[in-house]
Amino acid sequence: MAGRGSTGGSDGDAGRIRHWVFLDGNRLLITGLVCLGIFALTRALVAADLLAVGPRSSVPTAFGSGVTAGVFTLITLTLTVNQLISSQVFGQPDSLRSRYEKGAEFHDAVSELAASGRAPVRGSEFIAAIGTALDDHAASLRERRGAAGEASGDLDGLADRLGDFADEIERVSEEMDPIDVIATTAGSDYARLRNETLAVADSAVLPEDVVDDLDGVEELLGHLSVGRQYFKTLALQQELAKLSREIIYISVPTLLVAVYVPLLYRSEGAAVPESALPWLVSGAFAVTLAPLVLLVVRLLRVSTVMRYTVSVAPFAPPEDWPWNE
Repeated sequence: MAGRGSTGGSDGDAGRIRHWVFLDGNRLLITGLVCLGIFALTRALVAADLLAVGPRSSVPTAFGSGVTAGVFTLITLTLTVNQLISSQVFGQPDSLRSRYEKGAEFHDAVSELAASGRAPVRGSEFIAAIGTALDDHAASLRERRGAAGEASGDLDGLADRLGDFADEIERVSEEMDPIDVIATTAGSDYARLRNETLAVADSAVLPEDVVDDLDGVEELLGHLSVGRQYFKTLALQQELAKLSREIIYISVPTLLVAVYVPLLYRSEGAAVPESALPWLVSGAFAVTLAPLVLLVVRLLRVSTVMRYTVSVAPFAPPEDWPWNE
């Protein structure tokens, strides 16, 4: 038992670490930690004489050509990311008008199904309002289960599961990080509940008010799927915008380091004491790799979100959200 408990604890700790690295963790902090690891690794390799950084080494060539070219490649990639974001923002008046009208229709459709009135306009609050509307319909189904006849048991079970699901969605708030909002609403529960709702509606002849509630639930589950995907779209656009801005900021000192390091080396030796070269070159390696590390860390979060929230239609995604278990 002790062995199992320790294994479960270690699995839980590993899951929390993965969750932090892939989603929750501050991207700049993780980038800093990785760069610190690169510095330590490079310094250790130099100390072990596996890397040469002396005056007659190839460090000037590596920094003068390879690193500089890599930095410019990242800057080009940043421009590509900005173009991708801009393509989703710009448009002709007719296309912008059409997008506005469809968005307004979607907002109004949720407002019509919400007992509390107009749905909020802020993304997280809008998703929470869908959860509140689902909870209201679940409570209404519980009150009317007596009139459902032989389907009352199925109706009661559906109402309980809808209520539990709605409670999770209602926890979404503007105080939450966008990634936490996506994680809370991820998964395929909405698809399974929609299928169950339709099955209950088809299983027996039900009173009209119960049928109306079931129709409302089915519509709200569809609106939730669209709403969370739209929220994800906005969140990932912001994530990519942060990435491009941060790479621009980091690329300037990185480029300066890549230019300055070769200037430390001269034909007769180095401009600094040879004992300081291992520390300077190790630090320079860490700094020049920082844009690439940041790119990987940011895209790691984006790709993780995209992998586990690919489904818009009422189908279960290829894999369940791994940290909701």
